[in-house]
Amino acid sequence: MKKNNLIVCRCEDITWPEIEDLIKKGFTLEEIKKLTRCGMGYCQGRTCFNILIRLLKITNQNLIPKKRPPLKPMVIKEIVSYFENEKQL
Repeated sequence: MKKNNLIVCRCEDITWPEIEDLIKKGFTLEEIKKLTRCGMGYCQGRTCFNILIRLLKITNQNLIPKKRPPLKPMVIKEIVSYFENEKQL
């Protein structure tokens, strides 16, 4: 498969050349997400986020985030209870 035909994000129809161009310009993961909406479509990044991380790893190690967002949607109540439990320790 040619790189020009490789679709990174099916929901937002983002291709590898689009991502590659942004990576070469030095954009971070968060900036790429905001500019392209990659990871913000219907699947919320379940299919494209890992592809995007791999592409960043291949091209520039410094752009890989240290912390990862949740891989599945979370209920706010779960997040709040996590921090409440952490304070009790």
